[in-house]
Amino acid sequence: MKRIVLSFVCGSILLCGCSGDYSPTSDQEAPVGRDDARKQGYGKLMGDDILLFGASKKYDPNQAGGSANVNYHLWQAALSVLSSISSLTSDYAGGVITTDWYTTTDRPNERIKVTARITDRVLRADALHVTITKQVKKSGEWVNVISDPRQARTIEDLILTRARELKVKTAR
Repeated sequence: MKRIVLSFVCGSILLCGCSGDYSPTSDQEAPVGRDDARKQGYGKLMGDDILLFGASKKYDPNQAGGSANVNYHLWQAALSVLSSISSLTSDYAGGVITTDWYTTTDRPNERIKVTARITDRVLRADALHVTITKQVKKSGEWVNVISDPRQARTIEDLILTRARELKVKTAR
């Protein structure tokens, strides 16, 4: 009987703590998510990045220009890896690197174009997206075909490995 009463008293105390009016007042704003809070601090004199995890808003000499939302190490690694394929077009502000059509001598009727997109300032695997457009020559015209996704994954792995090497090298 004592246990039941004790349980009832403890439960009542806990439930009393849940009571109250928690509706926002007219001068309160809706809470923002972590990503929105991080973006709001950009450009402020005294940013509040102490409690935020992810990209730092402090000056980083490796961030060329500082205005783009691309990771410097991923960008440099992607340029390094993709420049060995063929000439390329790059847009640092948009985080996009595109190669020209590339044909090997052993497969002259097949060509590929590689596009790498960097979507975050943090060096993470999900911040890099590589797509391969493949074409085959049929009756004198180039026709799009589905490329093997393992090839794109291999290029992503090469870029990520190179980016980690660059980050370690610049940290010394």
